Amino acid sequence: MNRSIVFVAAFVALAGCGSHGSKAASPSGSGAAVASSVPAPVRAPASAIANGRSIFLTGKDSAGVQISAQPPPLMPSCAACHRANGSGGVHLPNGAISADLRHNALVTQQKPPYTLALLERAISTGVDNQGETLNQVMPRWKLSKRDLHDVAEYVLTQLK
Repeated sequence: MNRSIVFVAAFVALAGCGSHGSKAASPSGSGAAVASSVPAPVRAPASAIANGRSIFLTGKDSAGVQISAQPPPLMPSCAACHRANGSGGVHLPNGAISADLRHNALVTQQKPPYTLALLERAISTGVDNQGETLNQVMPRWKLSKRDLHDVAEYVLTQLK
């Protein structure tokens, strides 16, 4: 019985120590195999979602860095055109209407449905899920790989 408690305590402590583990976090690289076997910490997805939410709502990442785009965006954030809840429907120049970004509109009603990769492509290059070019009013956002992933994941998982 005591061995079980010690094992569980050791496992929890080891998992906690590995919560920041990755190949990049290990100075010698020797801990990469151990770190990859430890599940990702629960707070990592939350911080990614928080970063994606910040980008979507404010146009700035969670560190406060402004996201840029080409062409320069008409509005300072995704939410300014697509609304904070993602419902879209905002009338924009040249007759464009912002898209509904909620899950039902992007996944259930689309053929093929948007995946994380397809949404990342739409955000960064202006190419939709069917390979068509989006209206030019949609900025081609210039984001780091992490920020692009975080905002796309926020849109796909949090906008209901």
